[in-house]
Amino acid sequence: MQPMSAVIYRIGTELTFGPSSTGTPLLHSGWSSPEPDGFTWSDGPDAILRFTIAIPTRDLTCHLELMPFTAAEGVPEQRVDIFFNHFRVGYAELCAGRQPVSFALPRELFIMRSASLLLHIPGAASPFALGIGDDRRRLGVALWSMQIAPAS
Repeated sequence: MQPMSAVIYRIGTELTFGPSSTGTPLLHSGWSSPEPDGFTWSDGPDAILRFTIAIPTRDLTCHLELMPFTAAEGVPEQRVDIFFNHFRVGYAELCAGRQPVSFALPRELFIMRSASLLLHIPGAASPFALGIGDDRRRLGVALWSMQIAPAS
């Protein structure tokens, strides 16, 4: 296991996840290398972002922009369970294309400044195993962006 990230996330900042983008230092485990088109694929059933964040005085909302890996034969959608600091905070069923996914982050979940955001994608699949390509990664979702902001 890798050490906890010292990357500081500032509330309200939008991060992106392409090569040399603002969010790539938060990619902890379960992610492949960033793609030139501006996103990063999850690789396997669990993908984790780790960062340090100020303990908020009010509830926050996390906004992600995700694109599921889908295939006509065998992978019509991706189901994503979302955990923040080990608490389940969201769920999404994603079909083809880039999609916004938002979920509440109650201030009670911020016990310490260290934060962990886990995307659990049980349907992650390899294009190679499906017979539709040479890519052997177990693709689940592509992460384009993330923003944590005060709840409205």
